[in-house]
Amino acid sequence: MLKKVFSCVVVLIFVSGCLFAGGWNNTLMGCRAVALGAAFAAIADDPSAIYYNPAGMVFQEKRMNVSFDGFYVSPTHEYIMPTGMVAQSKYNVSFPQVFLTYKSSEKLTVGFGAYIPYAGGGMDWKKEELGFPFKSSLGIISLTPSLAYKVNEKLSLGFNLNFYHGVLEVNTDSGPYGNMQSEEKGSAVTAGFGLMFKPNPRISFGLNIRCPAKMKLSGKTAIPITVPGFGTMDLKLESETNFNLPWDLELGVAFRIADNLLISTSAQYTLWSVLENVEKRIKGLPGVGDLQTEEPLDFKNIFTLRVGTEYIIPGGIFLRAGVGVDRSASPAETLSISNIDVDKFTILGGIGYRTGNVQLDFVYVHAQGKERERKMTSFGIPFTERFNLNASILGMGFTFSF
Repeated sequence: MLKKVFSCVVVLIFVSGCLFAGGWNNTLMGCRAVALGAAFAAIADDPSAIYYNPAGMVFQEKRMNVSFDGFYVSPTHEYIMPTGMVAQSKYNVSFPQVFLTYKSSEKLTVGFGAYIPYAGGGMDWKKEELGFPFKSSLGIISLTPSLAYKVNEKLSLGFNLNFYHGVLEVNTDSGPYGNMQSEEKGSAVTAGFGLMFKPNPRISFGLNIRCPAKMKLSGKTAIPITVPGFGTMDLKLESETNFNLPWDLELGVAFRIADNLLISTSAQYTLWSVLENVEKRIKGLPGVGDLQTEEPLDFKNIFTLRVGTEYIIPGGIFLRAGVGVDRSASPAETLSISNIDVDKFTILGGIGYRTGNVQLDFVYVHAQGKERERKMTSFGIPFTERFNLNASILGMGFTFSF
């Protein structure tokens, strides 16, 4: 019996440890900013500045600004087996967010945001395609009080605290051992800094830095075991998962070419190399004690480029478009069904309408992945697995200014 329990734990550690995909920074913040290609660090003139660059809050025209945004994400993860058979995971998810800024004086603005800066999605592989079911999800929400100070008419500084709360869920059926479930939650605190420099009304520069964090999630792992004379029962054990979140550094430049035409660019460098492995521990295993392992990931730092434009039509209508190139952070050796990380070319577009103190924004995003291969050898026989990811995203937002 103990051998079966041990095997169950090893399988669960593997599938949950592999969950974390490199490069899963979630830049879906604010529909207007996303429609501009998320190249918003040098603009940051609406409440989503709390995420993109808190220093921009002091340059917002109105005293109070509140935005409510929501996104519907429809990704397709694809796994092509060495046999040529194809399995697809489709895990659609929707999530809301809210940002608020208040100008307490000409020099000081405070703000608050609630949003998901990392992950926010998952996998859902079907048994008929993969051979066994596997469903997992990870979401990290941030509650973010922020502060911005205007040094002078050209320069401002911003600061925020990020109170992260993460939730990890894994549900799989690994053949003879039956269904295994894990649910863990945890928190972390980190900070962010921003700078905005406007040498003249036509051009602005923005710098945003998000500091790293160490997430520690804890909860229960349920493993079914068969006890002679009693049948099958769930063995619920204390478990925890630890992993690191990266430094994020973003530099942006925005040009107001004409009164009705804005162009913005940004370059983001994410230090995913801090995520060398995921530590997993199952506590109190009968006859074994605590079982701890490290899943090597060996992520690399990534560089992301974005560009966006906004054109204003008389009558309060805004047309927006953007493109981005998102690099994968995972080496080919760590690709798996729960870590599909590929280079993506992203096309974004949107429309906005402003009337009085209200603005309505819509955005559509399509991310086209570039297929990657993982070459392996088993019993002296070489084989190749292939992985890809495509996604479509719809967003809608309301902003109220007073």
